[in-house]
Amino acid sequence: MDAVPEKWLPHVLAQVNDYDVKVANIEGEFSEHRHADTDEFFLVLAGRLRLELPDGTVELGPHEVFTVPRGTLHKPVAEPGTRILMFEPRGTVNTGDGNEGTTGVVLP
Repeated sequence: MDAVPEKWLPHVLAQVNDYDVKVANIEGEFSEHRHADTDEFFLVLAGRLRLELPDGTVELGPHEVFTVPRGTLHKPVAEPGTRILMFEPRGTVNTGDGNEGTTGVVLP
């Protein structure tokens, strides 16, 4: 993950069929958002991730996973040193239905 120094900028590690396998270095709060057309899968590689959802909070540590159901409003919050892996349909923007964001940077 040293090749991914930027915070909250997903990097495409691999592609599987029509999906991107992304890794990210995350810390602090990310914008609250939703993905209307897709679930969002999180695997914590290191650190701790909190997902604030309308009906409660999910806390994840290393090697724990959670899938945010499509259309669910969520706000990721991570402690320093958190690294995650995400599995999303190719072209999924990290800010969900927002107008700004990124689909990720392809690692060489």
